[in-house]
Amino acid sequence: MNRIIAFGVIGHPIEHSLSPVMHNSVFKHLGLGYEYLKFDVHPKDLGKFIENCKENNFIGLNVTIPHKISVIRFLDKISEEARLINAVNTIKFEDKTAIGFNTDGLGCVRALLEWIEGIKGKRILVLGAGGASRAISFQLAIEGADLLISNRTYDRALTLGNEIREKVGKRVEIVKFSHDEMKNFINDIDVLINATSVGMFPKVDEIPIPEDLLKFLNEDVVVMDIVYNPIETKLLREAKALGFKTVDGVGMLVYQGAESLRIWLDIEAPIDLMRRVVVRELGG
Repeated sequence: MNRIIAFGVIGHPIEHSLSPVMHNSVFKHLGLGYEYLKFDVHPKDLGKFIENCKENNFIGLNVTIPHKISVIRFLDKISEEARLINAVNTIKFEDKTAIGFNTDGLGCVRALLEWIEGIKGKRILVLGAGGASRAISFQLAIEGADLLISNRTYDRALTLGNEIREKVGKRVEIVKFSHDEMKNFINDIDVLINATSVGMFPKVDEIPIPEDLLKFLNEDVVVMDIVYNPIETKLLREAKALGFKTVDGVGMLVYQGAESLRIWLDIEAPIDLMRRVVVRELGG
């Protein structure tokens, strides 16, 4: 059967993406005649590519580095959460218009909710102030978390915190990225989230905070890493050795993908199937 190429993911580079295998497994499972491909789109060709998708009856795209912010100027509309975050990772094409969404923050929250009961009132420390951290931090603030942000460049964390306060009306505590500073408060947090790329393949021996700080975490803490390759990062491995609950990055990848499918096709995606496919591809 000829399959209709109506979905894809764009980035530069894009070879690493697991989105095609994940989404194609869903289409096959549900008997849908669609195909999802990856497209390496150079930044100078981004606008032309979006226009081509409009004209060729595409249904949806996912967007990854480095296009999540720059793609906005080529879209006809963006959702409220994409406007707040100022980044898009999902595009829906409808009546030759391109509408931008951001499902990263929601994907992180849904993965986290498999391990904790509710977000509201939880003290959550997010490491990082880049694109992923923006989406996650805004979503956590919207959900009512008591949010703390720490980044190696303090001013970037401060800028993000101020932006969240102005747009969401939620105070954010900015923590200096230093051993002594973290040691003083890390025992009081409920969740630690690594929203940086530290520990990602091939630099699998890196860890986003000094290892000895982990022993100051309280015994009920949940440690989450958005990195999914490797599935168990050094941060998660060390946290697990100390007896803490850990959440790997596969959950966020799967849930943000499931939300994209809901936006595009109004379907409830088979989460367990998507997770199995990703884990298998990663050799887990």
